[in-house]
Amino acid sequence: MTAPPVPPARAARLAWRPLQRSTRVAIIAALVATLFYQLFLLNPAYRGPGWLWFAMLAAEGLTALHLIGTWWTILAHDDRPEPVDATVWRNRLRAGSDVPSIDVFITAYGEEPALVRRTMIAARDMDLPHRTFLLDDGDSDELREIADQLGVDYLRRPGGAHAKAGNVNAGLARTNGEFVVIFDADHVPEPSFLLSILPHFHDPDVAFVQSPQFYTNNVNLVATGSGEAQRIFYELVCPGKNHFNAAFCVGTNVMFRRAALDNIGGIWTGSNSEDIWTSIELHKRGWKSIYVPQVLARGLAPQDVPSYLKQQLRWASGGFEVLLRGRLFKRGIGLTIDQRLQYLFCGTHYLLSVAMLTFMLFPALYLLFALSPIRADGLAWATHYLPFQAAVLLVTWLQSGGFKLSAIVASIGSTPVHLRALGGVLLGRPAKWKATNAGGDGTRSLWAVMPLFALLVLNVTAIVVGVLVMADPAPTWLSVGWASMIVLILGRMILESVTGGRLRHGTKPSAGPSDAPLPAAGEQTPTQPQHAAATA
Repeated sequence: MTAPPVPPARAARLAWRPLQRSTRVAIIAALVATLFYQLFLLNPAYRGPGWLWFAMLAAEGLTALHLIGTWWTILAHDDRPEPVDATVWRNRLRAGSDVPSIDVFITAYGEEPALVRRTMIAARDMDLPHRTFLLDDGDSDELREIADQLGVDYLRRPGGAHAKAGNVNAGLARTNGEFVVIFDADHVPEPSFLLSILPHFHDPDVAFVQSPQFYTNNVNLVATGSGEAQRIFYELVCPGKNHFNAAFCVGTNVMFRRAALDNIGGIWTGSNSEDIWTSIELHKRGWKSIYVPQVLARGLAPQDVPSYLKQQLRWASGGFEVLLRGRLFKRGIGLTIDQRLQYLFCGTHYLLSVAMLTFMLFPALYLLFALSPIRADGLAWATHYLPFQAAVLLVTWLQSGGFKLSAIVASIGSTPVHLRALGGVLLGRPAKWKATNAGGDGTRSLWAVMPLFALLVLNVTAIVVGVLVMADPAPTWLSVGWASMIVLILGRMILESVTGGRLRHGTKPSAGPSDAPLPAAGEQTPTQPQHAAATA
């Protein structure tokens, strides 16, 4: 991965949209459409083979459960203005008073030196006095030299135990700032990051403040789809989670109160998804979290399918660990009902891949073996299903201002790796941690998408057989259309993988001007944002 471009001077982008009245109406309509469809599925008059009917009920029920939880979260959208105390403290900080000690950690593990260097410069030059530390788990002498040139403290540790969590904890043990900021090596902060985040700690019960992840390298399907999914999550879901005091740490672009971390023994080390488990432990002990919907750092999305699937494997493993081992509904653990449900939805999000795999098998089962979970004519099925699906898409479209189809392709393409993560958690074999942007980009691989290739071959075969046999034209053509859509989506993801993401420009993806000279120590880039005060 190359370094992300440094954006021109501008105000921080808001990662939320005011809750539209049309969105509320659409959600009500979607709930009605969901009920209408579920009652159709439950009608014994339309029931197919028992095992297949039960599989569809489970898949559709899981989908409906997660959608209702998501809509509930969106409706809780927190539009409250910033507390007056936060604004007052920010004004004092601008005047140079009441500035606490702040340690800024940049975690590195094999990323390209040019990428890490740009992040170090941006972190070092943020407003407000602070110390910047590079926590290098890759033991790179080149990074040590760059840090020395830039005036950034360099720390490394022996062993590399507990991956990123262990790296951060080692940094905590060797520093003493009252507040601690964590950036991944590929996330370049705005100069106003500290000034925007720190005042929210005016409440002594606030443990951490999280700002969004935002990707700048929309160079191909994977990068664009991944970035779009992140945008929807941070614009629609996170503001609602904030309302329930259930905003969780995502591992980067976050500031912690050191006393809160000391209270739980540091960053959680029992999982490679240290961010969400650390959040759970803090919430269990009554600490508060805050989500600030301002894009204050810009990073890199995975630019090839193997890197994207590696990221999804790690994230899905964390979600399933919370779902299956978090004991979210155990009595007396200190979480509110709202917090328990919000953490539950983190797991059900990835569990949707079980439903998605089920849906991808249904058309082939009918075209090859004449098996259908629902015995109804095409008109009856479409009358109940299409309003439900249209309402689901409409809610997202209205509130997010539209979305890109690449997000759907990337999401469906990650189905097998989510199932692999589920199996790993069930068997006690968690995914190994590796930095998403370590190594090169544009990797070509058919092996990474072999499960998708198998599903594609199955559906292509089913289409051919179904058209040749044509036992019942109406449901056959309906299944052929469904299978064809699956083939197009899977084929696009496979093509992205075997070409290394080079389809959009016909060349190797690039996240930014990697050949441009980087500034020397104490020097600013020509396009670096000027130190401007954050909006109150």
